[in-house]
Amino acid sequence: MSTHKLRAIYKQLADKIDDSNEKALFEIKELKEDLNELQRHLSGRKKTTDVQPDDILRSAYEISQRMRDMRERRSILAEMECVAAETEALEYLESRGAKLLARPAGWHFQTSAERFLLHEADPVEAAAELRKLLAAGKRLKRPAKKKKTA
Repeated sequence: MSTHKLRAIYKQLADKIDDSNEKALFEIKELKEDLNELQRHLSGRKKTTDVQPDDILRSAYEISQRMRDMRERRSILAEMECVAAETEALEYLESRGAKLLARPAGWHFQTSAERFLLHEADPVEAAAELRKLLAAGKRLKRPAKKKKTA
């Protein structure tokens, strides 16, 4: 799947999470107003009220439904990000020539000597190790300091 499609899916999930959050906040404010009015009525400060018991139940149900929805979408988003990171790491490892060997089990990178990167269980960390290893070869060495002669 292309990165544009993934970004669109991530954005849509994030937008739906934000939308559910806003709707839950609205319901909380409505419920708070209804409860305050009911408290004034029951304490005798307000003679009549138009608060219906079903409104309170409906608001509480809406809040719980929105919370469940947000939690579920956040878990889906986190799972998708993990899978995307793992797929990207696998592509990076394979494009740089790292191989998943059975003995010793794990990711290996062949330079003048074979380098063990990491166990096969976590390709994301193995890719990070390979990036460090490849970046180390690009670093410029500092010139040796000149000794002062008197």
